[in-house]
Amino acid sequence: MRNRWIKQLIIFAAVVGLLVPALAQAADNVVMYPKISSFVLFLDQSGSMQKTYKPLGKSKIVVAKDILLRMNKEIPELNYMGSVQLFAPDEVLLDPTVYNRETFQSVLEKIPTKFPIFGRYTPMAPGMQKLDETIQRLSGDIAVIMLSDGEANRGGDPVAEATAMKEKYGNRLCFHVISLATKAEGEKVLQQIAQLNNCVYVTAADMQNPELLKNFVKDVFYAFKPVQREVIILRGINFDFNKYDIKPEAQAILDSGVEILKKHPDIKIVIEGHTDSIGSEAYNQKLSEKRAKAVYDYFVKKGISPDRMKTVGYGETRPKADNSTEEGRAINRRVEIKVVK
Repeated sequence: MRNRWIKQLIIFAAVVGLLVPALAQAADNVVMYPKISSFVLFLDQSGSMQKTYKPLGKSKIVVAKDILLRMNKEIPELNYMGSVQLFAPDEVLLDPTVYNRETFQSVLEKIPTKFPIFGRYTPMAPGMQKLDETIQRLSGDIAVIMLSDGEANRGGDPVAEATAMKEKYGNRLCFHVISLATKAEGEKVLQQIAQLNNCVYVTAADMQNPELLKNFVKDVFYAFKPVQREVIILRGINFDFNKYDIKPEAQAILDSGVEILKKHPDIKIVIEGHTDSIGSEAYNQKLSEKRAKAVYDYFVKKGISPDRMKTVGYGETRPKADNSTEEGRAINRRVEIKVVK
């Protein structure tokens, strides 16, 4: 969206000859982007999850529910499709839907933590088959966040079932495991599942550390990438010597900018004023601020919200051209608009 705005403004400028783009030389911004498209929170509710998780002295299901609730507070809302599903016995608490933190919290809070130990076996492999029905409805890269103690005593080999799903979905699917294992056999099962696509394996004890929990969410859900700020040099708004009023011939390009800003209300800008080197530094600083304010006031009069704009003056400190020539000084008497969102 932001790049389209830049292109539109540049195209208009090419027609009227008033605007030229320049690459930003300032430090890069960083933006958060999703590493996956979809996810399933996949929780074991077999009888063994009622047993005590010895590292914390609480039942495994209570520990698992607490982790999910705290994790939910760290997941960014980046238009993921998400689902909540229990197994042993199988139960879909939330069908795939666009991730919303409040919605997921209300669902996670309903997870039962009191149920019988005896008679609730762990058919993990059939649970994964039921999970596959949900995954078929998801697109893109999919993360399954599995919380279990790994005790699978009914219904086949869960590692074999996970392997079959890996072969079906390839690198699109990753089983990230939060282990509540208290037996070596269960731990082995969970590690093998996580290793199928080199996914994340952590213990529930690890997740008690807030920083490790945040790192888990980051490893699974999102990353950051640098983006350069776009800068627009309004050469059509170059000012006469010692002036800060906007000339009539410059209004066309400003009106075009107003129109595009109205079409894209998410954009926020900083308006930067500059001068040539003639005059004292203190005087030029004030003059540059007045030039930025003149553009700001023009945009406000045209209906652009003041909340979307800031102004700053740089005086003569950031020349774009040689101040020893009249042409260079004319270029330096300018305003730049920097897109900051």
